[in-house]
Amino acid sequence: MRSVCALRAWSAIAPGLPTTAHWQQWAIQPWCPSGELALDLSHIPSMVRRRLGPLAKLAVSAADVVLAQTSQPDLPVVWVSRYGDSDKSLALLQSQAIGEPLSPMAFGLSVHNGIGAQHSILRGIRSNSVCVATSNGAPEAGMMEALGLLHEGASEVMLVCYEAPLPTPYDRFHDEPQPHYAWAVLLALAAPGELGFSLKTIPATASDICQSLKSGLPHGLEVLHFLLSRERASLCVRHGSGEQQRSGCWWWERCGG
Repeated sequence: MRSVCALRAWSAIAPGLPTTAHWQQWAIQPWCPSGELALDLSHIPSMVRRRLGPLAKLAVSAADVVLAQTSQPDLPVVWVSRYGDSDKSLALLQSQAIGEPLSPMAFGLSVHNGIGAQHSILRGIRSNSVCVATSNGAPEAGMMEALGLLHEGASEVMLVCYEAPLPTPYDRFHDEPQPHYAWAVLLALAAPGELGFSLKTIPATASDICQSLKSGLPHGLEVLHFLLSRERASLCVRHGSGEQQRSGCWWWERCGG
């Protein structure tokens, strides 16, 4: 049985795209964000702000905008990032390499679920907080987790997707554009007749319909463009790269509940 999700609210943050109006224009003609990023974090206590790294500030800011638009502030959240807060992890490895003692707090903030944990504490969220990491199918993995929570009885689930460029020397492993960005969406199962979208996998025998993306966007923003653009009927993305592509592809499709 096909599951159809409806988009109840959304927020996005990236350089050069400071407002909802900018993102709505971007959804008509997308481009890869670049430049300086300015965030208003005045709504976050100063002690918490000091603990949040640049990527965490992005993710928390996007999540807070969506959280303010729901009547259920204690709702399940799925956090998804391909690399997470890699700056913090690298700093710990460099300290370990030269024999310096490691800070337990720094380690706690560096783990992949550290950002979600900080946000849960900040906003008093006691519902499920799930953090997902995968290769270049991170948004799809997060969406599958969100669907599982909806089918378990959650009326709404927030999905937060966030990325930042890898630090040197990890940056040699980039295989797509790497701007700073974060987006959050509030998801619910679509009512009968309500416009929404579905996500499924297509076997390798049918994956010839999938075309390589040439938009110049990282995959996470390609998915966001599909979610925001009502004119886009579908998005098909091959699983992984190289040999992994033989396993098929992800198929996003605009449809009704």
